[in-house]
Amino acid sequence: MRADRFKQVLKNSVYRTIGETATAIGANGHGERSLRVLMYHKVNDLPGNPLTMPVSIFDEQMDQLRDLDYTVVDLDAVLGQYVDRKPLPERAVLITFDDGYYDNLGNAAGVLRKYGYPAVLFVPIGYLDDRHPLPHEEHLAAQGILNRTIEWKELADLEREGIRIESHGISHRPLADLEVDEAAREIALSKLRLEERLGRPVRAFSYVKGSEAHYKPVHLSLVRQAGYDVAFTAVSGANSQTTDPLQLRRYNIEPYSPRTFELVLAGACDLISLKDTVTGTHARRIFNAALGTSTK
Repeated sequence: MRADRFKQVLKNSVYRTIGETATAIGANGHGERSLRVLMYHKVNDLPGNPLTMPVSIFDEQMDQLRDLDYTVVDLDAVLGQYVDRKPLPERAVLITFDDGYYDNLGNAAGVLRKYGYPAVLFVPIGYLDDRHPLPHEEHLAAQGILNRTIEWKELADLEREGIRIESHGISHRPLADLEVDEAAREIALSKLRLEERLGRPVRAFSYVKGSEAHYKPVHLSLVRQAGYDVAFTAVSGANSQTTDPLQLRRYNIEPYSPRTFELVLAGACDLISLKDTVTGTHARRIFNAALGTSTK
């Protein structure tokens, strides 16, 4: 079994075990946490392409949201809660994508249109119109597996499909790896460039990598100073009305079985957020290195 496939099977098993155990002891449930944010990246069927959501499973998950009575909301509704204090509907879900892959337009948009769902795409502007692979894609490109990013001219196509464009910085490097002035440039310039192109305010930012090890308190101040209203991490969990709007949590969604996806949405797997702490991130790096599944 390929190392990346073994890793995926192992992760799914861990999530399922945690979720079923929490459900059995009555420890699942979000209480006052009203917003679940789903994080996707690639949506395609290229073989040997880790961190990808197959199109058919993406379709199944979108259908399952409807069957489980979740309400998919747009970014304006989320801004309404955190800026204007307008409550979200019960069981609200925001669908997001990171990194600006073309398959979000070529594959995901059609599925979203089928269900009438809006979404948000966070783009690193340094890779728009760029045929160089994203840093974490270089090892795949060397094997002939290409996941191209979108072009500037395609931003309008995405927005017509109901996929709102927001900022993911410039160079797709974690802010914690940058000097403070360089981080400030990534945060502010990406916003300005997108606003010039889109002709509207850019109000949301997504931290690259996004665990607690990948950004620092100073970066929250820089995001606020740049004029963003909300920002999204990759720390697992749901959000309440009192959650820091510059540290909104997201579930990194993978090709889960329907039952595991249901458990994740219900909050039964929230213990897994330990992996997103500083200590958990270092442990994951060691684990990935041992498996040979490390990415930049």
